Amino acid sequence: MAAQAPLCIAPATAPATPEVVCTGGDGCSYLRELSAIERIAGFDHSARRYAAAAARCREQGCRAGAARAPSAATVASAEAVPMRGIGGARKLGGERNVGHADNPVPFVRAAFIDILSDSEGNFVERRQLKPQSLPVKGDALGYLYRYWADLRGAGALHVSSIDTVHLARAGVIGSMHIVDVSSDDPNDFRFDLFGYAVPISRPERPRAYPVRIYADTTLRDYNTVRLTGVPQLHRIYCRLGDTKHHYTRLILPFLDQRDRVTRLCVAIRQERGNSVKIEPGQ
Repeated sequence: MAAQAPLCIAPATAPATPEVVCTGGDGCSYLRELSAIERIAGFDHSARRYAAAAARCREQGCRAGAARAPSAATVASAEAVPMRGIGGARKLGGERNVGHADNPVPFVRAAFIDILSDSEGNFVERRQLKPQSLPVKGDALGYLYRYWADLRGAGALHVSSIDTVHLARAGVIGSMHIVDVSSDDPNDFRFDLFGYAVPISRPERPRAYPVRIYADTTLRDYNTVRLTGVPQLHRIYCRLGDTKHHYTRLILPFLDQRDRVTRLCVAIRQERGNSVKIEPGQ
């Protein structure tokens, strides 16, 4: 994290004059999220500076509305990956391989699209894509993936190495989670940070998602990245209760001092038709 980061950083996709969209009693959601990221990384001084700025946002202008879903860039051109598994190619030390696809991890469901449904009418449709094929320019997830790749190349895949300036430039503040996956039991994974602009109520743990098949598939993907140290990119379309969701999700692994994957950065891009309420009887 950059200790000298400015108090308020506009993402590259933000409008010139943002709306004032403060939530909660502590001021600007955007700056509070930056504060939380700095605190997770161990930079308490920067965290306090962002928190102080958040409390003043109604006077100086709030950035919370800047974390809206991008409308221009998509991953329509991203290359699909057969659902046959992934692995790691570059050993950074310790127990994990962190790199591009190499060693297969078998999946039992159909290639390209994985679909689960339940008796309540819920379904989860997942299409796996190649992170390397994300657009180089004009795409939040593409920017974040390439920043992660730069950290990997420098041997700096630790949460404390992340510069919040790059997160802001990518435009992922508000739509990014940080997940603690230090436990060997996926049921114990927990959210250190949950993006305030993601239209799903925040649970303490992914296992607590109210729709079982959604919790199961989310935990499977998180655990795969934990075990392999390889990023995953999915286009997801699902029905959860009375709402349909459509989004693209990038999962990036980060290491502890023993080179074990203990945290994930999960960035969400909401696609057209996301968070649509379903009328009774549909």
